[in-house]
Amino acid sequence: MTTTEFIPVSQKTYEEISDLKGPNRTFDEIIANLVEQAKKQQLENDVEAILARNRFVEI
Repeated sequence: MTTTEFIPVSQKTYEEISDLKGPNRTFDEIIANLVEQAKKQQLENDVEAILARNRFVEI
């Protein structure tokens, strides 16, 4: 399903996303990739925080 939304961004941000896009990719693909990367980074940060606490329950 496709939804058309308007997301205001600065001219600089638009240009940077456009640079990532290139001729053969869509803005949707670029944004989806950025979201996926952000989710992976958040998971990595969460795991590192858990390991740093060094408190585990024996199972």
